[in-house]
Amino acid sequence: MEKLIEKIENLEKVLDENVYVQTVKNLSGEVTKDKELLNLIEKYNKTKDEQIKKQIIDNASFKNYKKAETDLNILILEINQKLKEINDKGKCSL
Repeated sequence: MEKLIEKIENLEKVLDENVYVQTVKNLSGEVTKDKELLNLIEKYNKTKDEQIKKQIIDNASFKNYKKAETDLNILILEINQKLKEINDKGKCSL
């Protein structure tokens, strides 16, 4: 059990150092500092105005963040596929 915990801790460390994770963290910080974008999001949440939504989507900080988020989600899917393969190999087939 200790070996499993150690391997999980190592995986967490590797993921924290991963370029996709770092990019999402950095861009998340940029987005939260973009007062114009935050104001647009607040207005959109109140009005659901499609023009405001388009402005949000066209915002450079938002675009960069969403691209990085997509890249990270792809990495997560790949990890899940590998874990499924490992899990399937460990099952006993009758």
